[in-house]
Amino acid sequence: MNCLSQHRHLVFQATWAAIGVAFVLVATKTFAWWISGSLTIQASLLDSLSDFFSSLMNFLAVRYSRKPANDEYRFGHGKAEALAGFVQSIFIIISTSWIVFHAYQHHSMLHHIEHHSLAIGVMFFSTILTLGLVLFQFYTIKRTNSIAIKADFLHYQADILSNIAAILAIVALSWFGIVWIDIVFGVGISLFLLVGSWKILKQSSSILMDKELESSVRQNILKNILSHPKVIEAHDLRTRSTGQQDFIQVHITLDPMLSLEQAHVISDEVEITLKKFYPRSEVLIHLDPLGYTPIQEI
Repeated sequence: MNCLSQHRHLVFQATWAAIGVAFVLVATKTFAWWISGSLTIQASLLDSLSDFFSSLMNFLAVRYSRKPANDEYRFGHGKAEALAGFVQSIFIIISTSWIVFHAYQHHSMLHHIEHHSLAIGVMFFSTILTLGLVLFQFYTIKRTNSIAIKADFLHYQADILSNIAAILAIVALSWFGIVWIDIVFGVGISLFLLVGSWKILKQSSSILMDKELESSVRQNILKNILSHPKVIEAHDLRTRSTGQQDFIQVHITLDPMLSLEQAHVISDEVEITLKKFYPRSEVLIHLDPLGYTPIQEI
């Protein structure tokens, strides 16, 4: 299995894990809400339902992005991940207003809880289960840099924080009669979501708009090209990424006395060198003889 296939397989596993965890949380919180009538658990259930549908959207986007290139989409379907990340980040930014409103209203919900221990137990179980998922997502992001998983990762990080906030709010009410602490947690989580979603929005927008790779990466690409003893110059470097795969286009200048076969061999050797450092890349090299003057467009 090559690097790109490993990347796709790991991302696919992460989306399945997110759907599975979200489904278990929805089922658990539905049962707990039915038994207790807790409005706090009901609010947490709605949050988990939102996570479930977001993860399902991610799964469909990642599945679509795995489709190979065809006659219509010659560069593949990898940008579907970035599109999913873009949509999710917009959704998260909008939903933060609900979190603030819910935190403001939550003190009245807390007064209606009759089964504090059950509510705390459900939130604790949810936190532990979600923590396992978040750790797996973190591992996946480090290996793949998937924008879709980053968006889901942000969702479930916020879910953990919300669960901990709910536990502390219930304890604060039950033991100390404090109800305002939930507002503080709600605003804090909202700020965390806004910062994270803005970063994802910027990254997904860069991918969708074909932004060049980072300057350090481009410099390293040119350095590796010029390390070949037969390459005189490298110019007109263009790069972009779909999130899953990078694309590198470059012109290299060679001795005009080389045969076409010799020039082609050099081009292949440069491509092999680049793919050694950037295994998830597709490389396109244009050959220029030294002293060649490009034909001017009319």
